[in-house]
Amino acid sequence: MTGSTPPSINRRELLAASILAPLGIVAGQRGASPTPTAAMSPARAGPPPYKLSINIELMFRSANLSRADRIRAIAAKGFTGYSFWSANADERAAMLKAQKETGITCVSIVGTGPSGSTTGFTRPGVANTLLNEIRERVEIAKEFGAPDLISFVGLYQTDVPWDVQRAGIVDGLKRAGDIAAAGGVTITFEPLSDLPRRALDRTAEAFPVIAEVNHPNVKLCFDIYHLQRTEGNIVVNLRKGLADKLIKVVQIGDVPGRLEPGTGEINYPFIFKELRRLNYLGWLDTEMGTSSTADHAMDVARKLSLEN
Repeated sequence: MTGSTPPSINRRELLAASILAPLGIVAGQRGASPTPTAAMSPARAGPPPYKLSINIELMFRSANLSRADRIRAIAAKGFTGYSFWSANADERAAMLKAQKETGITCVSIVGTGPSGSTTGFTRPGVANTLLNEIRERVEIAKEFGAPDLISFVGLYQTDVPWDVQRAGIVDGLKRAGDIAAAGGVTITFEPLSDLPRRALDRTAEAFPVIAEVNHPNVKLCFDIYHLQRTEGNIVVNLRKGLADKLIKVVQIGDVPGRLEPGTGEINYPFIFKELRRLNYLGWLDTEMGTSSTADHAMDVARKLSLEN
């Protein structure tokens, strides 16, 4: 997304400059470099360029920007997708205005509330609490253009037999899938490495459950940061999950620290090349922090997507 005379500055460029200044990402400022938009991606045979989605939570924590202005900053950088976790009604109204102004796509939101991180579908007798949270978030998702609902199924309950918990998860996800289908969205269950331990925190457990649920509106969010911490074997598991059509979205972040690729132990150039080979056409979501600025983290992600 040159000539013999300098280009004029248009309204979009002025808007970008005013928004990006607090982040230290105005072109020409120290540490900044011109960043190509998707339209400037090099032509290549085979799969189309990666679709990068910028999560507006972690990498913007040090920036004094509202969520709405974070959306505008991402769009001004040439990205076409974003994700967020949750926001109150006033914030959502401002975000929807920014989304309409920029034409950017909301890729995902968090699809569960407190019960997704506690009782979930793993504590017998309380599944409706989580299902009601999902119903609420389906309605929010419909406002934002039907993004995926990144969802959780509860803690591993130490006092409940695992076969009882697993049966509750399967039944709960089938019911959640029907709720999602009625709202035109998809539940994307995400295995987490957080403590206390979450149920289905490894693909070795999660893949068979998603396959058994066998619902077109229930898939898996493959968060590389979390899954590197719980089981590793990232590329082999990506191959299996994509081959079996269980994965809907892939999220990136390095280990340790959950910062941008290149700050930790994960070989992201190899993973990006492998995703290319596997013809992955879904969103790559940057659910990660930054060792520097939001601008830096976005540029790292874009460079990886263009060079691999």
